[in-house]
Amino acid sequence: MDLVAWATEVAGGKLADALPRRWAHVQGVRERAREAAPVFGSDGELLVAVGVLHDVGYAPDLVDTGFHPIDGARYLRSVGASERLVHLVAHHSCAAAEAELRGLSAGNWSGLWRRVVLMLFAGCGSWCGVR
Repeated sequence: MDLVAWATEVAGGKLADALPRRWAHVQGVRERAREAAPVFGSDGELLVAVGVLHDVGYAPDLVDTGFHPIDGARYLRSVGASERLVHLVAHHSCAAAEAELRGLSAGNWSGLWRRVVLMLFAGCGSWCGVR
């Protein structure tokens, strides 16, 4: 199974029934990420997978810290996702700043992936479908 199919299966299994509006949102993000993927060459598939998995931490059975980027990343690590995918989910949108405010450590990250994740996921409710 390819990475995007796996990500869709994982996210759908956690969100489709429990949080259908969140599931609709991540499907919209996945489609926007697919549009941007060619720009990222071999990383395009990873970008799309992150798009569909970025909110998996909202799943009721995954809530631990109450901070969905961290809860989602912890779950993805537990099911064997790559460290790069785990880190991108943990740090999507303004997660680092919010984690600091909550007293959680989000770590340091920078560069192109930070800008891409911020661009794709920050406030994308207006252009990624239902949020």
